[in-house]
Amino acid sequence: MKIIAQTAALQEALNLASSIVAIRTPKPVLECVKLIAAEGMLTILATDLEAACRCEIRQVEVQEAGEALVPVQKFADIVRESAGEEALTISVTGDTCDIIGAGSRFKLVTLDPAEYPVVSEFEGDGDFEVSSEALTGLIEKTIFAVARAHSHYAISGVLWEASDKKLQLVATDGHRLALAKASLAKPAGEAVSAIVPGKFMNLLQRGAGAGEQTLAVKVTETQILVRAARAVLICSLVQGNFPKYNDVIPKDASRKAVIDTEALLHRVRQAALLTSEESRGVRLAFGSEELTLTGRTPETGEAEVTMPVKLTGEPLEISFNPIFLADALKVVATDDVVLEMNAGNKPALVKSGTDFLYVVMPVDLG
Repeated sequence: MKIIAQTAALQEALNLASSIVAIRTPKPVLECVKLIAAEGMLTILATDLEAACRCEIRQVEVQEAGEALVPVQKFADIVRESAGEEALTISVTGDTCDIIGAGSRFKLVTLDPAEYPVVSEFEGDGDFEVSSEALTGLIEKTIFAVARAHSHYAISGVLWEASDKKLQLVATDGHRLALAKASLAKPAGEAVSAIVPGKFMNLLQRGAGAGEQTLAVKVTETQILVRAARAVLICSLVQGNFPKYNDVIPKDASRKAVIDTEALLHRVRQAALLTSEESRGVRLAFGSEELTLTGRTPETGEAEVTMPVKLTGEPLEISFNPIFLADALKVVATDDVVLEMNAGNKPALVKSGTDFLYVVMPVDLG
């Protein structure tokens, strides 16, 4: 195999590939990327057996077609330190890969490319298409609510539901639930539902978030495949049943508060300054026109801040984990949010427009 590849394009592909490859693994082949040079294109494959990518580089001259398996970390380091050079020549002979630049030459020991696991290809059309901007927005509005460690494995993923012209993502950790919707660029022919691992969401933002492009999405029984302009991202689905999220979304509310989003985020952060890990809660006292937020710890002191509010219904006191409130307020795109409540011990509903809602459980401050 012998190619001349544009350094910038090679570095971009390796940045994505190296984010997938396992750092510590008993299988040396999983510390590598597979290079396939053929038909005027270089394809770089990376996998950790759960997530994978196929990166395509067309800014390349293929002088001799072939395949190679090279250690990704050293390969990526070499390419990164060669960023000032326009192109690199990559030549593979036997078990040696030569990387040649202007005044530099590196040799890497390669492995047998036949030993590399199979990485799925994106064949045919997708089940639906969505803009990269819309998808990264949905991920931003839900990823923070995914369970980090939980025995119920299904909630360690994000539920994707595509139907007709809408894509909906739902995430929950048992204490809160985030739901976001966006329009599809190409409608789904049939309803699609899948639980996608939370860690794959970050990979999607990295691999599909750059620039304005349309992403094709295909869901099989075991995998999700997302095709971007220069890469295909693949991941195994989470198996299991996602919680019946509609059952936990409050349908009616006796109180409704309209609040300035940025001001509320600021006040929540202020009140949280005098909370602790042991007393992680901020009390919100709603009056008809004023909201008072209080945070206190016996050993430190107390914070009390106020702000305007428009409340419909009777006054109410309710307490929340300030991190949970702030997480949602940070991703809200509207100037105002609506907070719907029934009682101090019942879940509250945060709404932003028609495409984002957030259910959060109150905390008991005693």
